[in-house]
Amino acid sequence: MINKIKKLFKVSSIDLLVYSMKESTKLNIDVQNYSIQFQKIDENKSRYFIRIEDNVVHESFAYRKLFIQKLIRTKGPTIGDCKTIDAFKGKSIYPYVINYIANQELEKGAKEVFINVSPTNISSIKGIEKAGFKPFLHVKAKRFLFFYFKTEFTSF
Repeated sequence: MINKIKKLFKVSSIDLLVYSMKESTKLNIDVQNYSIQFQKIDENKSRYFIRIEDNVVHESFAYRKLFIQKLIRTKGPTIGDCKTIDAFKGKSIYPYVINYIANQELEKGAKEVFINVSPTNISSIKGIEKAGFKPFLHVKAKRFLFFYFKTEFTSF
C-alpha cells in the first residue's frame, strides 16, 4: 500500500508513440480462425481475449477514455495492455485481435481508434502497423499525479 502511494507522488517520464485507425481495415494475414471473446469490465474498460482450452493465450483491453487523451487532444477508444503468451507469439494473433477491436469500435461509430506503444517495443510496433494502424504522434512528457509538463509532440 505504501509503495502505491509513493508511486503516485513520483515524477514519471512518458515516451509514447500513438497510432490511429480511422477506417475499417481488413487484415491480409494468414491467421487460424481464433475465437475472440469479449468481457465488459466497467463503463470505461472492456477485455478481448482468446482462450485455447483453459489458457488465455492473448488479451487486449479497450478504454473509452484515458487521461493521456486530454493531453494530446484526441477523443476515441484506445487499445492497450495487450499480452500474448510466449508459445503463441509470432502467429499474428496480436495484429488480428487489435484489428478486430478497432473495426468493432469503428462500426459502433467511433471516428478514430488509438493504440499507444513505447518506441522501444519494436515487435508491438510491427504488429500495430500490420493491423492497419498509422503513426499519429510521438509524445514525450513528465508526469506528476495527473499533471503533465515539459511536453513535446512530434506529428507524423
